[in-house]
Amino acid sequence: MKSHRHLANSPGAYTVKSLVKALNILEVFAEEEPPYTLTQLSRRLHLHVSTVHRLLVNLVRHGFVEVDPRTSGYQLSFRVLRMGLRVLDRLDFRHTALPLLRELNRQTKETVHLAILQGTQAISIEKFDSPLPVGLDARLGGVMPLYCTGVGKTLLAYQGEEFLEKLAQSAGFARLTSRTLTGLLQIRKELEQIREQGYALDQEESVEGLRCVAGPVFDHAGQIVAAFSVAGPATRLTPIRISEISQLVRETGRQISYRLGFRCESLPATPESANKGQSAEAL
Repeated sequence: MKSHRHLANSPGAYTVKSLVKALNILEVFAEEEPPYTLTQLSRRLHLHVSTVHRLLVNLVRHGFVEVDPRTSGYQLSFRVLRMGLRVLDRLDFRHTALPLLRELNRQTKETVHLAILQGTQAISIEKFDSPLPVGLDARLGGVMPLYCTGVGKTLLAYQGEEFLEKLAQSAGFARLTSRTLTGLLQIRKELEQIREQGYALDQEESVEGLRCVAGPVFDHAGQIVAAFSVAGPATRLTPIRISEISQLVRETGRQISYRLGFRCESLPATPESANKGQSAEAL
């Protein structure tokens, strides 16, 4: 008899097709701007309208989806928000990082983001908005590509070569602006530079007119657990200002990582060297 673990790891094991379809609906709501009409969801998921309607009735009944009274479209409910907040509460580094990121936001007066790695993308889990008239219009829970955003490149830089090659083969590197790096060799060189200097730059590579400086957060074992960035319009983030902000980003990352128990004077270059470079003694 096959073990339960073997069955769980087998392709298609214990698959409940209706459940998978319902979860796909929730994924659409999470990645796109709601609300969605029944017809829009049907087209988006390539499912029959009656199938989507049956799934939505159950999702609404159990409180995961609600109807927008203004548009009669469907959107995620606050029950999903409560579930998401429970996940955030498990991220101990978040509580450590927030006061320092809030101070970084105050010093730079630009939008500050905190993001983590989720699969092959970066996902925003916290942000502090810029008080200036023209700021970064971004939302929590938003997903960002790894190869052309500040937080994405920072997270990618410490994943190792195998991860990078799999990303290149599966998702590829689409050109989002005229400045986007799309070649594997170019991106590999960029990641090496990020590890050397301790911060990443997004020079209008993901969005025209947007620049940012990002830095890593390491835990006590020297593993990257998050990335954060200072982002703003290119008209304000001039080369001189980027140089100033990059120093603030490096220092903020160092302080957060230190409070999480990271005790290495130099930033780890790869996941393998992170463990080798860790010291049990305080700085």
